[in-house]
Amino acid sequence: MLITGGSGFIGSNFLLHVSGLKDIRIIAPRHGELDILNLDQLNKIFEKFCPDVIVNFAAHRDASSAEIQRGNSEGSVWKTNVASVENISRVSSTHRSFLIHISTDMVFSGRKEHKGPYSEQAVPENSANHLSWYGWTKREAERTLQDNKHAAIVRIGNVTQPVYDPKLDYVGKILYLFNKGELYPLFDDQFLTLTPIPLLCRLIEALGIQQKPGIYHVATSDLFTPYELGDYLIEKMFGKAKGLPRMSIASYLKKAPHRYPQYGGLLSSYTQRELGIAMPPWREVIDASIDSFHQGIDDAA
Repeated sequence: MLITGGSGFIGSNFLLHVSGLKDIRIIAPRHGELDILNLDQLNKIFEKFCPDVIVNFAAHRDASSAEIQRGNSEGSVWKTNVASVENISRVSSTHRSFLIHISTDMVFSGRKEHKGPYSEQAVPENSANHLSWYGWTKREAERTLQDNKHAAIVRIGNVTQPVYDPKLDYVGKILYLFNKGELYPLFDDQFLTLTPIPLLCRLIEALGIQQKPGIYHVATSDLFTPYELGDYLIEKMFGKAKGLPRMSIASYLKKAPHRYPQYGGLLSSYTQRELGIAMPPWREVIDASIDSFHQGIDDAA
C-alpha cells in the first residue's frame, strides 16, 4: 500500500492504524522523497514498489487560505488538489493499482436550494459559484477520477480522532478553545455530520482488501448543529451545560456566501451495505471520546 500525504493529520493517523497490521506492507515517502506533481517520480515509485493499492491523503485542506487563490488554476491549491490527482490516477491506472482517493463533503454546497444530507449517489455542485475554492478543487479532483474503473472516492467531513487538538480535530478544537475561554460562537442552524478517523481507517483497510470501485461516505448516522454538539460535549465533560456562545450562520454567509455549507452532511447507507461497516450516531462518538479528552486536558495542564 502506497500512501501519499502521510504526514498530514488524517494520513499520519492512518499510518498509526496500519502500523500494527502484519498483512499490509506500507510505503509512505516523505514530501521530499516524492513530488506527486512529478510524473517521472511517480512512475519510478510505482516501478520500484509495484503497490497493489495507493491511498491519496494529499490535499490543501485549509478552506480559508484556499479562498485567496479562487479562480487560479495555476495556484498551489489547484495543483495539490486537482493536478496531482490527475497524475496519481494516470500512473496508478498504468500500473493497475487500486486508487483510494480521500475527498470531502464540501463538494456539496449545502445551500437551501440543494440541501443535504447527501447520499453517495448525489451529484455534487457543477458551478464554482456555489462552492468554496477548496470545495471546487476537490470537486474537480473527483471529476478527474470519473472514468477510472479502478478507483474509489471516500468522502469525509469534520474529522475527529479524538485528540485534544487546537487545530485540526473538529471536536477537540471546540473543547480546547472552550477551556482557554476563546471559543467563538457556534452556529445553531448549520447541519453537519462527523467523520471519526478510527472508522475511516477501518473503511480504507476494508477497501484496500476488497478493491471495490465507487463512492463511499464515512459519516455519523445523524446530523448535528455545531452548537448542539458543543453543548453536549461540555455537559458530558463537566457535568453541566456552560451557556456556550451561539449565532446564526445566515449572518455569516452574507459576508462569505461560499465558506460553509448550511444544510450539509453525508448519508452512508450504500457504504454500510457494501462494506459491512456500521456508522454510529454522533453522540456515541462523543461519548467514546470523553476519556481521551480528559487525558488530553490533564496532559496539557
